Amino acid sequence: MKRILILIILIIPVISQAQQWKRQRRELIVGVGASNFLGDLGGANQIGTYYLRDLEFNQTRSNLLLAYRFRYSQNIYFKGNFNYGRVSGDDLLTQEPARNARRLNFRTNLWELSGTFEYAITEERIKGRYIRGQSRFPVNIYTILGLGITFFNPKGQFRGDPNYVQGAVVNKWYSLHDLHTEGQNLPGGSKPYKLWTIVIPVGIGLKYPITNTWHIGMEYKMMKTFTDYIDDAGGFYYNNDDIKKNNGELAAYFADPSIEYRRGKAEKPTVFSPRPNLTGQDKRANFAKNDTYLYGTVYVAYKFIKGANKSRVKF
Repeated sequence: MKRILILIILIIPVISQAQQWKRQRRELIVGVGASNFLGDLGGANQIGTYYLRDLEFNQTRSNLLLAYRFRYSQNIYFKGNFNYGRVSGDDLLTQEPARNARRLNFRTNLWELSGTFEYAITEERIKGRYIRGQSRFPVNIYTILGLGITFFNPKGQFRGDPNYVQGAVVNKWYSLHDLHTEGQNLPGGSKPYKLWTIVIPVGIGLKYPITNTWHIGMEYKMMKTFTDYIDDAGGFYYNNDDIKKNNGELAAYFADPSIEYRRGKAEKPTVFSPRPNLTGQDKRANFAKNDTYLYGTVYVAYKFIKGANKSRVKF
């Protein structure tokens, strides 16, 4: 009987500590970071790959994160995320001849709501103390998989000669969706694209405890989308004269900025040769793959603890 009592006395503290995560299930997260884009515009000095080697690093922009994280079990977390970011692309930044000659550019804000499932590869430390059976490794590493929705509205910067485009202002940004740059709603053209898309976040993160309540962390996420129009380029060129007739000179310019550029570049016919100007005969983008954008975020997390000592972490 005495042995049983001693065993109970030894086991109870271990069980009590092992269950402390249940008092630390909820946390609020605020973060800032960088965003980038993998699509049809700009990119490395090669034919677009849609992989990381095609990133245009000088087009890196910022993002903001606000999230609420719930710990379902010792290794499983669920998180609701709000992300605001900006991405952009510019054909002038690549030396790949075909894309550089196309002259398209864009930027857009991204408003994203998502829910993610997170699985801890290394178990999160409880109060920074070692518990029997728990790893001494202080960094919580986790994988990320989720589902969300993103809203966007691509804009293009006018860089042409305003003498050829009535009412255009040099360097001003214009919303591209309503200009129907690929002949949307015209005979033989496609339907207007939606200004939202479903996204699948995939990534990895890590978190480190500073105190019992305050943690810092980092996340890297790749957002796979179901649209090729975040950059407004996703199909074929439409007959530019018809676009001008139906949608105006500004729409015709953004549909194919290279027309004006090629006027003074006739000495390079292999690169700047005139397009056939036949609807659906000349690709404006690689529509075989949808757009992707990336988030790298540094964050601070505040953990809500029920009835626990909120002293500094001890190692």
